[in-house]
Amino acid sequence: MNQYRKLGGQAIIYGLGNIVPRVLNYAVLTFYYTRRFSVEEYGVITELYAYVAVLMVLLTYGMETGLFKFSAGESRKNLVYTTSLISVIATSFIFVIVIQLFRNGIANWIGYGGNPEYIFYLGLTVALDAIGAIVFAKLRIENKVKKFAMLKIVNVLVTVFFVFLFLEIMPKISALTEQVWYVTYLKNIEVGYVFIANVLASLIILILLLWDIKGGKLQVNSAMLKSLLLYSLPLLISGLAGIFNETIDRILMRRLLPDELNPLYELGIYGANYRIAVLMTIFVQMFRYAAEPFFFNLYKSKDAKVIYANVLKYFVIFLMSVFLGVSLCIDFFKYFIDKSYYEGLGIVPVVLLANVLVGILFNVNMWYKLTGKTMYGVYITGIGAFLTIVLNILFIPLYSYYACAWIHLGSNLIMVILTYYFGQRFFKIEYDIRKVAIYFSLALGLFFLGLVLRTEKEIVNIGTGLILLLIYLFYCNRKENLIQIFLRKNESKDSKSFQA
Repeated sequence: MNQYRKLGGQAIIYGLGNIVPRVLNYAVLTFYYTRRFSVEEYGVITELYAYVAVLMVLLTYGMETGLFKFSAGESRKNLVYTTSLISVIATSFIFVIVIQLFRNGIANWIGYGGNPEYIFYLGLTVALDAIGAIVFAKLRIENKVKKFAMLKIVNVLVTVFFVFLFLEIMPKISALTEQVWYVTYLKNIEVGYVFIANVLASLIILILLLWDIKGGKLQVNSAMLKSLLLYSLPLLISGLAGIFNETIDRILMRRLLPDELNPLYELGIYGANYRIAVLMTIFVQMFRYAAEPFFFNLYKSKDAKVIYANVLKYFVIFLMSVFLGVSLCIDFFKYFIDKSYYEGLGIVPVVLLANVLVGILFNVNMWYKLTGKTMYGVYITGIGAFLTIVLNILFIPLYSYYACAWIHLGSNLIMVILTYYFGQRFFKIEYDIRKVAIYFSLALGLFFLGLVLRTEKEIVNIGTGLILLLIYLFYCNRKENLIQIFLRKNESKDSKSFQA
């Protein structure tokens, strides 16, 4: 079986469950939000969903990866799954109670004292999604990629439905019928409609997910739970540090920028342009969904390290192709946000490169997950988080969201270097660093050439960008024979022949 083709095929199917929802979210909701809400209101959405990202890591506390680790070759897979699921259900239930009891205080603390209901809506969404994440992980372990993709797509479709129901349809119906309940509870809450739509979508998806285990025996094994927690809790710490690297800038901006710069306005600009760059994150995530169980299942294979090395090389080529496609064709992608946000387009290439490094980091950090040395993940991401926080505090007041973008890039680069260094000490993989550097540098060179060739005509810029992208793809395919590798049904007898 061609392992590269297998991984690529699963990544494509996972991609349908990741790309299609994200494209729908991107093309429909981002397009709509940046035109429906003011820049400041979009800043509120940007900031509060940064908190959601942090809470999601907190409430799953590494259990997804723990589930992969202990399910690989485990005869009691269902026991591992139900133990982790019940654990997350219990902690999520406690979390919702705490949020409900202290939502006023939390709202005042983060600067939304006038809207404590936002805190409850988002807390409930995170709790539902945390439980759903464990069931989604089970689908990935069982290679039920089509079901995974379908539910991810349904999630966004349901969200879009409720967003338009609350923001467009119900106000018109209410105007005709004068529904008292609507006027009392739902009228004119604007951004709040977005949060309510997410709660309802998450609830519906969780019901569909849990339907998968109806009739199954739910049980908790205390020894298994202890093993899961010992393995997963270091991943929680590293996960929190990692998500701080991704989101802390959006949390800090409102507190560090002077009032005369209108922090929520700056947040809105940053958040909208970050959404353009999130296209890279989509591809990294689709790869992660497929690669995580793939890497664990391959761990004991004699060719594992050869395949790991080649996967990194091929993935860098893919990510830099996405970087070129989006950054050089920015005159196309910018239309997904309103023109009132265009002043921040300069950060898009920087954030794209930062997300390329996130993809590389995911590849090179698998060593400590595979070997169980997860504390190294804590140390490395802790260093990255520390640098991110300190540098943001120093430079956000001076350079606003431009500082956020460049610090994000620099922090990720440092974490990649540290992870690679320690990985070579404890789980040495012969990565072809020379070729990876060549493909990375070539893409950067073509990007800067594209900047030099830019004109006042958008269609010319897009055409030039596509030509430069094709040049890159042609060169990489000629060097690596990618089409043959990924279309070949079976691997050659000598797996090392895949090394260029």
